[in-house]
Amino acid sequence: MAGAQNSLSVAERRAQREAERRAEEERQRAEAVQKAAGSGFEVAIEELANNPRNAREQLEGLEGLVGTYESVGLLQSVAAIPAEVFKAAFPENADEIGDARFVVIGGNRRLAAARLAGLEKLPVLVNRKATTRKDILVAAATENLSREELKPFEELATIEELKKEFGTYDAVAKVLGKSGGWVSQRRRLHNLQPEVRQALEERTPGMTIELARQLGTIKDRDEQLAAWEQERALAAAREAEPKPDKSRKQGSAAKKAAKKSVPKQGRASGDELDEATKARRAACLATVLDFTEDASRLHIIALQASTDPDEAVALASQWLGEAGIGASALSLPSLPGDEDKGRQARAALALSLAHCENHMVRNGGNDAAHTSAYLDWLGTHSDYQQADDAESALTT
Repeated sequence: MAGAQNSLSVAERRAQREAERRAEEERQRAEAVQKAAGSGFEVAIEELANNPRNAREQLEGLEGLVGTYESVGLLQSVAAIPAEVFKAAFPENADEIGDARFVVIGGNRRLAAARLAGLEKLPVLVNRKATTRKDILVAAATENLSREELKPFEELATIEELKKEFGTYDAVAKVLGKSGGWVSQRRRLHNLQPEVRQALEERTPGMTIELARQLGTIKDRDEQLAAWEQERALAAAREAEPKPDKSRKQGSAAKKAAKKSVPKQGRASGDELDEATKARRAACLATVLDFTEDASRLHIIALQASTDPDEAVALASQWLGEAGIGASALSLPSLPGDEDKGRQARAALALSLAHCENHMVRNGGNDAAHTSAYLDWLGTHSDYQQADDAESALTT
């Protein structure tokens, strides 16, 4: 049974999740406003100083905040510490603080936008527990990381600064409440060649943070650049491909002709696949790109599919490569030390879809129970829709 979400497109479900996320952020802002109002603590804006050690190199997106603040004021308090505490911990930055009463360690972008909007006072939550150099650095890092406000290289700079204070990367992971793998994934950016680093900073088409971290495992300059050029070429080729017209349905005569052209053993190339299989596999790729829910039902379905494991890995690797995640997520030697759980979840999703796909091609859709369960899952979690006049759930 396809469920209630079957009528929603991937874009609509993404918009729904975004609306839920924004609603949760608004709830948290309301709680912060209520807390600030309860303490009745507002500070004149000229008494607040930006944190000179803020990891954010650029304060972007101020225009939108300025418009909001001009209309309704600041909805969320900024986090700050007393200026004398900050100066004692960082005497080298004392001149930059000047005569300010507090130093903002969480909300520097909000402070900058409030100044541009002409606000006179801001609600402030004062952190009086952070009194040492280490405490302040951890408090500021936690604030930025929890809001996902840092860019990849700003995250790396934060980790390196904390490492200077705490001695080891394991200690950094511990104070941030992160795993060692989370820290090591970000440290891979150290190894990026300037050209690759620039591509990540400029968000060049084909570049993702996941790909950048993967490229960071390649120490040889020429090999790393060659791998990036290959990925960029693949991205350009995908972008140039004509988008499938999902509104057109294949006629029965064309289906029969396509069925005859595809080998029964499921080793067909992309050009030899029939239109139904192409549409289904396009839905699989879209799901690998977009799916963020629990995939347990799909994994159960996939475990009951009889197929060649090497073929499944090959197909899953193709999808992971096109999604910018990288086929190395399926590499068995890398699994014991790879703690990037999100990337592994994507790999498991792609592999389960590949098992189901190859099973259907190999069996020609004759395994009715498996076909029904797989197509139900795919239809529920993607835009894939089976043609109304199809003789079976899938023919190849």
